Amino acid sequence: MEPKPFDQRIKEADSVILGLINERRIITKLLESEKTKFTNFYRKQANLSVIAADLIYEISTENAPKEFHKLNQDYEGFLWVINPSYYSMFYAAQALLAYKGIRILSSQSVHKITAHALVYFCVKNNFLAKELYEQFVQSQQEAAELLNLDDFKGKAEELANKYFYEAEKRSRFTYETEEEAKQRHAHTSLQRAKEFLKEVETIILG
Repeated sequence: MEPKPFDQRIKEADSVILGLINERRIITKLLESEKTKFTNFYRKQANLSVIAADLIYEISTENAPKEFHKLNQDYEGFLWVINPSYYSMFYAAQALLAYKGIRILSSQSVHKITAHALVYFCVKNNFLAKELYEQFVQSQQEAAELLNLDDFKGKAEELANKYFYEAEKRSRFTYETEEEAKQRHAHTSLQRAKEFLKEVETIILG
Protein backbone atom coordinates (compact mmCIF):
# COMPACT_ATOMS: atom_id res chain seq x y z
CA MET A 1 0.00 0.00 0.00
CA GLU A 2 1.39 3.42 -1.02
CA PRO A 3 1.73 5.75 1.98
CA LYS A 4 -0.46 8.85 1.89
CA PRO A 5 1.22 12.25 1.43
CA PHE A 6 2.07 13.68 4.83
CA ASP A 7 -0.05 16.81 4.27
CA GLN A 8 -3.06 14.58 3.72
CA ARG A 9 -2.31 12.67 6.91
CA ILE A 10 -2.15 15.96 8.84
CA LYS A 11 -5.58 16.95 7.52
CA GLU A 12 -7.03 13.56 8.43
CA ALA A 13 -5.48 13.72 11.90
CA ASP A 14 -6.87 17.22 12.47
CA SER A 15 -10.36 16.09 11.48
CA VAL A 16 -10.33 12.86 13.50
CA ILE A 17 -8.72 14.22 16.67
CA LEU A 18 -10.76 17.43 16.82
CA GLY A 19 -13.92 15.35 16.43
CA LEU A 20 -12.89 12.99 19.23
CA ILE A 21 -12.01 15.92 21.51
CA ASN A 22 -15.45 17.43 20.89
CA GLU A 23 -17.02 14.05 21.67
CA ARG A 24 -14.90 13.88 24.85
CA ARG A 25 -13.32 10.64 23.71
CA ILE A 26 -9.90 12.21 24.08
CA ILE A 27 -8.77 14.03 27.22
CA THR A 28 -6.22 16.76 26.55
CA LYS A 29 -5.50 18.00 30.08
CA LEU A 30 -4.73 15.19 32.49
CA LEU A 31 -3.99 16.06 36.10
CA GLU A 32 -0.29 15.84 36.99
CA SER A 33 -0.91 12.73 39.09
CA GLU A 34 -2.73 11.08 36.17
CA LYS A 35 0.02 12.08 33.72
CA THR A 36 2.60 10.40 35.94
CA LYS A 37 0.46 7.31 36.51
CA PHE A 38 -0.38 6.68 32.86
CA THR A 39 3.07 7.60 31.57
CA ASN A 40 4.73 5.14 33.93
CA PHE A 41 2.15 2.43 33.22
CA TYR A 42 2.59 2.61 29.46
CA ARG A 43 6.37 2.90 29.69
CA LYS A 44 6.39 -0.31 31.72
CA GLN A 45 4.19 -2.11 29.17
CA ALA A 46 6.39 -0.87 26.32
CA ASN A 47 9.50 -2.21 28.01
CA LEU A 48 7.87 -5.55 28.86
CA SER A 49 6.74 -5.93 25.25
CA VAL A 50 10.15 -5.24 23.72
CA ILE A 51 11.76 -7.64 26.22
CA ALA A 52 9.30 -10.33 25.13
CA ALA A 53 10.10 -9.69 21.46
CA ASP A 54 13.83 -9.78 22.21
CA LEU A 55 13.54 -13.09 24.05
CA ILE A 56 11.57 -14.75 21.26
CA TYR A 57 14.10 -13.51 18.72
CA GLU A 58 16.99 -14.81 20.83
CA ILE A 59 15.35 -18.21 21.25
CA SER A 60 14.77 -18.32 17.51
CA THR A 61 18.37 -17.54 16.59
CA GLU A 62 20.52 -19.08 19.34
CA ASN A 63 20.99 -22.75 20.26
CA ALA A 64 21.63 -22.27 23.99
CA PRO A 65 18.16 -20.84 24.79
CA LYS A 66 16.56 -23.67 22.79
CA GLU A 67 18.47 -26.23 24.86
CA PHE A 68 17.58 -24.46 28.11
CA HIS A 69 13.87 -24.48 27.25
CA LYS A 70 14.06 -28.02 25.81
CA LEU A 71 12.97 -26.88 22.35
CA ASN A 72 13.80 -28.50 19.03
CA GLN A 73 16.79 -26.91 17.35
CA ASP A 74 14.64 -26.01 14.35
CA TYR A 75 12.27 -23.94 16.48
CA GLU A 76 11.70 -20.39 15.24
CA GLY A 77 9.13 -17.84 16.32
CA PHE A 78 10.05 -14.95 14.05
CA LEU A 79 6.45 -14.17 13.19
CA TRP A 80 5.71 -13.74 16.89
CA VAL A 81 8.51 -11.21 17.34
CA ILE A 82 6.51 -8.76 15.24
CA ASN A 83 3.47 -8.59 17.52
CA PRO A 84 5.21 -7.54 20.78
CA SER A 85 7.59 -5.32 18.80
CA TYR A 86 4.64 -3.35 17.46
CA TYR A 87 2.92 -3.29 20.84
CA SER A 88 6.07 -1.89 22.41
CA MET A 89 5.81 1.02 19.99
CA PHE A 90 2.07 1.35 20.60
CA TYR A 91 2.54 1.52 24.38
CA ALA A 92 5.49 3.90 23.98
CA ALA A 93 3.25 6.16 21.89
CA GLN A 94 0.59 6.03 24.62
CA ALA A 95 3.26 6.91 27.20
CA LEU A 96 4.34 9.90 25.14
CA LEU A 97 0.76 11.12 24.78
CA ALA A 98 0.17 10.69 28.53
CA TYR A 99 3.35 12.65 29.20
CA LYS A 100 1.79 15.50 27.22
CA GLY A 101 -1.42 15.20 29.27
CA ILE A 102 -3.41 13.32 26.65
CA ARG A 103 -5.45 10.16 27.08
CA ILE A 104 -7.47 8.31 24.46
CA LEU A 105 -10.71 7.02 25.99
CA SER A 106 -12.10 5.33 22.88
CA SER A 107 -11.29 1.62 22.64
CA GLN A 108 -12.69 1.40 19.11
CA SER A 109 -10.01 1.80 16.41
CA VAL A 110 -7.55 2.82 19.13
CA HIS A 111 -4.55 1.89 16.98
CA LYS A 112 -5.60 4.22 14.15
CA ILE A 113 -6.53 6.94 16.64
CA THR A 114 -3.10 6.65 18.26
CA ALA A 115 -1.41 7.21 14.89
CA HIS A 116 -3.59 10.29 14.30
CA ALA A 117 -2.89 11.53 17.83
CA LEU A 118 0.87 11.25 17.30
CA VAL A 119 0.57 13.48 14.23
CA TYR A 120 -1.77 15.98 15.87
CA PHE A 121 -0.11 16.32 19.26
CA CYS A 122 3.52 15.37 18.64
CA VAL A 123 4.69 15.52 15.02
CA LYS A 124 3.09 18.79 13.88
CA ASN A 125 4.89 20.73 16.62
CA ASN A 126 8.18 18.81 16.22
CA PHE A 127 7.83 17.19 19.64
CA LEU A 128 8.43 13.84 17.90
CA ALA A 129 10.51 13.42 14.76
CA LYS A 130 8.50 12.70 11.63
CA GLU A 131 10.83 9.79 10.87
CA LEU A 132 9.89 8.08 14.16
CA TYR A 133 6.21 8.56 13.40
CA GLU A 134 6.77 7.00 9.97
CA GLN A 135 8.40 4.00 11.66
CA PHE A 136 5.40 3.66 13.96
CA VAL A 137 2.97 3.69 11.03
CA GLN A 138 5.09 1.22 9.04
CA SER A 139 5.23 -1.15 12.00
CA GLN A 140 1.49 -0.78 12.54
CA GLN A 141 0.70 -1.60 8.91
CA GLU A 142 2.99 -4.61 8.86
CA ALA A 143 1.64 -5.96 12.13
CA ALA A 144 -1.93 -5.51 10.90
CA GLU A 145 -1.17 -7.33 7.66
CA LEU A 146 0.69 -10.20 9.29
CA LEU A 147 -1.19 -10.58 12.55
CA ASN A 148 -4.67 -9.15 11.95
CA LEU A 149 -4.11 -6.51 14.58
CA ASP A 150 -7.69 -5.29 14.85
CA ASP A 151 -9.40 -8.51 15.88
CA PHE A 152 -6.64 -11.16 16.15
CA LYS A 153 -8.87 -14.20 15.62
CA GLY A 154 -6.21 -16.80 15.14
CA LYS A 155 -5.60 -16.06 11.47
CA ALA A 156 -1.89 -15.33 11.84
CA GLU A 157 -0.75 -18.37 9.89
CA GLU A 158 -3.18 -17.70 7.06
CA LEU A 159 -2.16 -14.05 6.92
CA ALA A 160 1.53 -14.89 7.03
CA ASN A 161 1.20 -17.39 4.18
CA LYS A 162 -0.73 -14.84 2.13
CA TYR A 163 1.81 -12.16 2.94
CA PHE A 164 4.81 -14.18 1.86
CA TYR A 165 3.01 -15.44 -1.25
CA GLU A 166 2.20 -11.89 -2.30
CA ALA A 167 5.69 -10.74 -1.38
CA GLU A 168 7.22 -13.42 -3.58
CA LYS A 169 5.04 -12.33 -6.48
CA ARG A 170 6.45 -8.84 -6.03
CA SER A 171 9.96 -10.35 -6.00
CA ARG A 172 10.44 -8.92 -2.52
CA PHE A 173 11.99 -12.14 -1.20
CA THR A 174 13.17 -13.62 -4.47
CA TYR A 175 16.62 -14.60 -3.18
CA GLU A 176 15.61 -15.59 0.36
CA THR A 177 14.04 -18.65 1.90
CA GLU A 178 10.81 -18.07 3.81
CA GLU A 179 12.65 -18.47 7.13
CA GLU A 180 15.32 -15.96 6.12
CA ALA A 181 12.64 -13.51 5.09
CA LYS A 182 10.77 -13.93 8.37
CA GLN A 183 13.98 -13.50 10.36
CA ARG A 184 14.87 -10.32 8.50
CA HIS A 185 11.37 -8.98 8.96
CA ALA A 186 11.40 -9.84 12.69
CA HIS A 187 14.83 -8.24 13.14
CA THR A 188 13.66 -5.04 11.46
CA SER A 189 10.54 -4.90 13.63
CA LEU A 190 12.52 -5.48 16.82
CA GLN A 191 15.18 -2.86 16.02
CA ARG A 192 12.50 -0.38 15.05
CA ALA A 193 10.74 -0.93 18.38
CA LYS A 194 13.96 -0.52 20.35
CA GLU A 195 14.80 2.74 18.58
CA PHE A 196 11.28 4.14 19.00
CA LEU A 197 11.15 3.27 22.70
CA LYS A 198 14.64 4.70 23.30
CA GLU A 199 13.69 8.00 21.69
CA VAL A 200 10.38 8.23 23.55
CA GLU A 201 12.07 7.53 26.88
CA THR A 202 14.71 10.16 26.09
CA ILE A 203 11.90 12.70 25.62
CA ILE A 204 10.05 11.65 28.76
CA LEU A 205 13.05 11.30 31.05
CA GLY A 206 14.86 14.32 29.64
